[in-house]
Amino acid sequence: LSLRSFYIFNSAFGPKEGEEEKKVLFYHPQDSDIDTKIKDVGLSEAIIKFSNTFANDDSVQTLHTQKSCQFYYQPEPGYWMIMTLNVPFERKTRDSGDYNEYHGDAIHDTVYQSVLRQSYRLFRMFHGTYADNLHPSDDLDAQANLIGQLESFYQSYILHLQMKRCDVGDVFGSVQYLPLNQLLFLRVQNFINMIEATFEPIKHCIFLYHDQVVWSGINPTDLYTMYEYFHSPMFDLNTSPEQARSVYVTEQGKMKRYTLMVCRKVQSITLCLLLDSTDSEQSLYHELNAVINPQLTSISSDIGAHLQNSGESSHGFGCAGSSKDESASAPKFIYFNELNLQHRGTVRLGPAQYQTIGGIGGSGGGGSG
Repeated sequence: LSLRSFYIFNSAFGPKEGEEEKKVLFYHPQDSDIDTKIKDVGLSEAIIKFSNTFANDDSVQTLHTQKSCQFYYQPEPGYWMIMTLNVPFERKTRDSGDYNEYHGDAIHDTVYQSVLRQSYRLFRMFHGTYADNLHPSDDLDAQANLIGQLESFYQSYILHLQMKRCDVGDVFGSVQYLPLNQLLFLRVQNFINMIEATFEPIKHCIFLYHDQVVWSGINPTDLYTMYEYFHSPMFDLNTSPEQARSVYVTEQGKMKRYTLMVCRKVQSITLCLLLDSTDSEQSLYHELNAVINPQLTSISSDIGAHLQNSGESSHGFGCAGSSKDESASAPKFIYFNELNLQHRGTVRLGPAQYQTIGGIGGSGGGGSG
């Protein structure tokens, strides 16, 4: 199972004959010749047009052939994302000679359709919508600027994407919440309220202990997208606070831009801050550390003691929980809460689809993404 191609196009950018190349906004592999790109986009347009004779614009989602499986997604009007996977096969022998036996059932439509949709949500979180990027810059026209943003993001994203590791966890798009008693949870909530009231630029916070969410001030879908980002190689653990990056989250149906600062300073706690405009992220970061570090040390110690005394444990990303009965005959289940995207259970969902360079769970120095 491997990625054959991944491309984004908009037919409106090349409506006339001879302008087909203008439709292609991004194509992977990048070294493919232009004829291949135009041919693939043209075939996708034909399939979409054919499917539209039976249903609406986004009716086509998957196309299976013996050797490949193609996924379609229209995240914004006119913009289509296409992901093509090679169907896994094994070499076999019979009287007439060797042949390939393809295993199309190894590709689960729901899983990889979710991966394709999540690739758009990650782009939107850090760059805004495709339409938002369709504007001229100092050196580029509107379309060239959009193409540059797409190439900058997706070349890095695809480089670390491992299709074989995608599983049902990608379908859920869920996160793990850490269960705390009322006193500990109220203590964390009071801590969040305190820093938001003390530091005016801080508008939202995400508080994690190891890989598990204790508190989040953003909507569940954006929380999952950010949660996945933290576990991908795109999140550089060594980035300094003054290089904090912009993020876009959804509030009341509209995209709102913030600056993301990630504090990885105290024991097992990760504190993610969404900031309004501020003169200096670096000075805010150092001022914030001086105030919160003693409290985070105490909170981390108390959470650890609570988990130890209650027999709970924290789990890695993608692990739904643990069962006291680990025997093969023990019942297995996954619980998924659609309202807050929480999952729990006795089934380990499998590794993340990225080849990560580090996880949230360990202790370490400060940094931001």
